[in-house]
Amino acid sequence: MVTAQAFCKARKKLNPEVFESLNRLLQQQIDCFGLRQKWRGLRVLAVDGSTVHLPLESTMATFFGSHSGFPMARLSTLYEVADGQTLHSLIVPLTVGERDCAHLHLEHLPADSLTLFDRGYPGHWLFALFAQQQRHFLMRLPCGYNAQVKAFLHSGQVEDTQLFVANHPEARLFCSEAGVDPASQIELRLIRVELANGESEVLLTSLLDREAFPAEVFAELYHRRWGIETDFRRLKQTLTLDNFSGRSVTAVKQDFHAAQLLKNLALLMQHLLQPVIEQRHKGRKLRWKVNFTQGVSRLKNTLVELLVRHCAQGLSNVLALMAKSLSAVRSGRSFARQRKRAASRGCEGYKPTR
Repeated sequence: MVTAQAFCKARKKLNPEVFESLNRLLQQQIDCFGLRQKWRGLRVLAVDGSTVHLPLESTMATFFGSHSGFPMARLSTLYEVADGQTLHSLIVPLTVGERDCAHLHLEHLPADSLTLFDRGYPGHWLFALFAQQQRHFLMRLPCGYNAQVKAFLHSGQVEDTQLFVANHPEARLFCSEAGVDPASQIELRLIRVELANGESEVLLTSLLDREAFPAEVFAELYHRRWGIETDFRRLKQTLTLDNFSGRSVTAVKQDFHAAQLLKNLALLMQHLLQPVIEQRHKGRKLRWKVNFTQGVSRLKNTLVELLVRHCAQGLSNVLALMAKSLSAVRSGRSFARQRKRAASRGCEGYKPTR
């Protein structure tokens, strides 16, 4: 029988990067089999960040930082909107900002991609980096972002193409720190979107071709960014990420990246089963899909075996069980964002029984 002490000693030898490497291999296989979905020839990605409370250990506060007296880490992910796959993820100290994380995600962007950002990310240095790397983006801008945006809003125009420059000294400093020319001029496209409540929002994109990408398609496209918000909910609630299984920095990183791998595998299986489910439920009023929570429950008990052994029968059994655990898809619903329970504080490192 393996003792708890022996298990902990062995666990310390497991580099968390193993799970990152496995996820990279998984994403490569998805690419090889041509399973990616595109929007007008582009893969739609999203970047967003969150935070997570950590176990009450001094080592956590020292490494990751703390907020209101509780150890906390910053999370950031590069997310594939169409299939929910996390392409690249980070768990870093609080001193690393969301924009810094976005910079680290850039090298993992596919060539044929369009990345969605919320209004916390815009900055000239980021515009310049995308232009430098010949990648495309769509961002929501604060209505008071700069004089150009204010003038565009007051003009009543639906869209306009303008040159953006770094006028503010701080913006020029950020450009220098990011390795881009502070004097760079970037041609970008402003798009007005009228919301249901009568307010206007402004989107900024590097997609300048008005025929290939008319202004009216961007409101629905930007709305797809909400999937990354749901993804963090999966991590924290379904996968109980903040209920860490260890009290060391290494254990926290292991849990985070292992959860991303488990989530990606479950979503891939869900995606592969969808044609079978649609055929089975053809003619029904509602569309059905694999219940993600039940899918993860079926998968996690056999994940290690599937990773280390050739286990075709085991995989077939998992897929068969997942195909029986379905939930209805009810589109068009919208709810106010609410916190249903208080965030965990000082997690004790115990996983719930199954």
